[in-house]
Amino acid sequence: MRAMVYRGPYKVRVEDKDVPAIEHPNDAIVRVTLAAICGSDLHLYHGLMPDTRIGHTFGHEFIGVVEQVGSSVQNLEVGDRVMVPFNIFCGSCWFCARGLYSNCHNVNPNATAVGGIYGYSHTTGGYDGGQSQYVRVPFADVGPAVIPDWMSDEDAVLLTDAVPTGYFGAQLGEIAEGDTVVVFGAGPVGLVAARSAWLMGAGRVMVIDHLDYRLAKARSFASAETFNFTEYDDIVVEMKKQTDFLGADVAIEAVGAEADGSFLQHVAARSSSCRAARRSR
Repeated sequence: MRAMVYRGPYKVRVEDKDVPAIEHPNDAIVRVTLAAICGSDLHLYHGLMPDTRIGHTFGHEFIGVVEQVGSSVQNLEVGDRVMVPFNIFCGSCWFCARGLYSNCHNVNPNATAVGGIYGYSHTTGGYDGGQSQYVRVPFADVGPAVIPDWMSDEDAVLLTDAVPTGYFGAQLGEIAEGDTVVVFGAGPVGLVAARSAWLMGAGRVMVIDHLDYRLAKARSFASAETFNFTEYDDIVVEMKKQTDFLGADVAIEAVGAEADGSFLQHVAARSSSCRAARRSR
């Protein structure tokens, strides 16, 4: 099969690899029909993710058609069109029983603090990802979901990572009816977070970025007010002005690892993708 292959920092190739095989009765083999490139893939490409090994195939956002199932798989059939979540989980360990699927203890022999992720280095289990023609999908009964006939491939692939991440970011903010919400970052996750804020009852949604084309998308897709922070001396002061100096009720940081600041901030601060904070009342 043809697959994207990592050859070192800033070096990727499309090469021939063996078609994956069933290794466990709970496995499925999925023929990939659509895969996305996530901003997180750039961390691998730039050599920033530990234990990214030569020959690894990226891709944690993909959908496809079931080509083969193991003898124990009950919920999938050959020919099913499925979306595959980015994380791999068993569905039965202590973490999975509490809905903490990304911490599954049974899918990553390399760590105890993180589970398995498709195409995201051996730090997260070493599973090849979906930027290829075929993928082995472990625990096929608890991960993949059959795509409804009415849903397009383009919509379904967004549900494997980007949409749930943005929605969860808004959910973490515990948005109440009428709240003012500010989203930092107008990338795909920020856009979904902004649109999700309306679904959760926000009364006002503002998006901050410095790329005009992304801000235009925030206006058309998320019906948000937009602010290019390069046009203001201090965007925080501007947000205060916009909210009668009360500040926003909820702030969602959807910039993630690329949220750079001063050298001191770079050394002392930590950032994680799509964090949400609620102003105490």
